[in-house]
Amino acid sequence: MKHKDKQFNARDQVPDQRRQSNESHGGIGVSASAPLSPPRGVGDRTDLPLSNRVISARAIRKIGAKDTEGKIQLYPSMLVRKRDYTRMEDDYYRWINDISKQAREKCKEEGITRGKIDHFSNEARFRMLKKLGTIGRADPPFMVTLTYRSGSTTFEQAKKDLKKLRMRLDREYGIRHETTEEWTNKAGFTKLRKRYKYEPKWAGVWRFEVTTGRGKRARGATPHFHILVWCDQWHQMDLQELDRTISSAWCEVTKDGGEDRMKYGCDIKPSSGDQTKLKNYMLGHHGKKTDQEATEAGRHWGIHNEHLLQIGEPIGEYHMTSDQRKKFDRISKKLIAKRRGLDERDLSDLKETHLVLAPYETLKILEFIGVKEGPTNR
Repeated sequence: MKHKDKQFNARDQVPDQRRQSNESHGGIGVSASAPLSPPRGVGDRTDLPLSNRVISARAIRKIGAKDTEGKIQLYPSMLVRKRDYTRMEDDYYRWINDISKQAREKCKEEGITRGKIDHFSNEARFRMLKKLGTIGRADPPFMVTLTYRSGSTTFEQAKKDLKKLRMRLDREYGIRHETTEEWTNKAGFTKLRKRYKYEPKWAGVWRFEVTTGRGKRARGATPHFHILVWCDQWHQMDLQELDRTISSAWCEVTKDGGEDRMKYGCDIKPSSGDQTKLKNYMLGHHGKKTDQEATEAGRHWGIHNEHLLQIGEPIGEYHMTSDQRKKFDRISKKLIAKRRGLDERDLSDLKETHLVLAPYETLKILEFIGVKEGPTNR
């Protein structure tokens, strides 16, 4: 009986403890682990607090995010949904940014640098997705594929060849600016010499991969490149002439010529007005990680002459109410889950979502959620 009395008395103390905890937080029925405001000490700490209070605060912010408004940015092959932040979220993420800035400054002072890139991570693929999707140029690009003979080069040399080809294209499809400067030779005489600087008129996004090959002729992993090229001058050229020009330049860069290399070393294919398939092709290669991922090879993608791609300049913007944003998020999570083969995920609290869509699908979604017919340009 004494043992039962002790258990009964211990249970009676639990409501008193909860009542005291609620009173200390200034609210009725408010749990100590789920405050309505950011955790105490947020502005005073220099590192992220690891406690249940932060997790509960995030859950509360997620509930409040469902009623926020937002906007849609329209690009030639992507819809970018941006959500408005609540006041609590603005304060919280401002605090997070301050901590991140302090950490970066500390790493810079201590000489800590980024490690070597050894694989194509999901984060890198997502950055590539955002860059490709937010290209504002509406003119159709060309798909250029550059290959090598099996086992004829290394990863390091392939990156050097790509850099040399870029310099050649800058000279071939660019504007030459001539300047004159003084210089002193070894004899001490001052002379004038001309300097040439090229202003490129083309831009491209490249993707680095390997071909493992099959059969007796395969000699390990051989690199190759896929490049999406935007160039107004290419549309005015004959496709066969363009193919001969680029193939000849690639053979000279790689120092490997012949009829077979002129035929198979470089492949150029034009595209129509829809850029979606080409961009999905560039991104879809990430799924073949076991065969075509270039491990221990540095960067897997990059951009040439980025300032000519109009990145981050949408065709138009649409304002969305909270109900319209909920409709868009329901559609987005179904499309994303279907493409990735995963379960549906709640997207209501995300700051941005990115959907690579064809123009016809884009118009159908905009019409369904009921945004204004005409985009509000920036």
